[in-house]
Amino acid sequence: MASARRQNGQAGSAIIFVLWMSVLLAIILAGVMAMTQTELRLAAGRRTLLADREAMLSALDLVAFDTALVGRSYVASLPRDVEVDGVVVRVGLAPAQTMLDINMANDEAWIALFIALGEPEFAARRLADQILDWRDNDDTRREQGAERADYPAGSLKAPGNRPFISVAELMQVRDMTPQRLACAAPFLTVFGGTPAGEADTVALDLAATMDGVRVAYQARLRRSDGAVTDLTALALFGADRHRPFNWVAFPVEEFAGGCDPADSAGGQA
Repeated sequence: MASARRQNGQAGSAIIFVLWMSVLLAIILAGVMAMTQTELRLAAGRRTLLADREAMLSALDLVAFDTALVGRSYVASLPRDVEVDGVVVRVGLAPAQTMLDINMANDEAWIALFIALGEPEFAARRLADQILDWRDNDDTRREQGAERADYPAGSLKAPGNRPFISVAELMQVRDMTPQRLACAAPFLTVFGGTPAGEADTVALDLAATMDGVRVAYQARLRRSDGAVTDLTALALFGADRHRPFNWVAFPVEEFAGGCDPADSAGGQA
């Protein structure tokens, strides 16, 4: 009898162990399935984002090629809807098209901007020269500019002697302050297009060509669920018939900050 009771007890323990293992395995399996479903949803989301980006890039290419073929009148006709693999992408001019491009602006444009923002003329001229000295590829100091030797010892600021990558990089200019940049940033870009007036000053026989013209485009894709995705790109047009344009810039993180005009004009003298 005792032997039978021991066997029954062992059998019962075995059954309980099996039941607990079954429950544990079921919990593990449910967790694995949930993780798999989450990963599948994430993968599907990534595929959607990649597909959206490819569709917008293709639409930008098509519009840029049409611009090269038709000329400047095509730019004036934007925005246009472009269908790519059943997805409609609207391509128009980016807001940056009419902003001041920090890699293209000359001293007159910089001085005018800073004076309009409340800087005294002498400070505006100094800032303009310092920005151009930072941007050019030589070590020759402009009248009121600053080259490497003019920056304080130990300063994290120094001339780049290259184009700016972003508006935020203007903080590397010697006398630029966060307040000044916060006030100027809404008017600045690294995606600036050729101003319309400048583009129209060429001879009449070349008025339709795009050679040397920069255009900032914005592609916008709106999906059925209402989600909107934008992509901005800057095209530089040339005379090569096989590749009449090159994409020379895509978005990077820009400067973000609040502006207090009084603080801006009251910055470093």
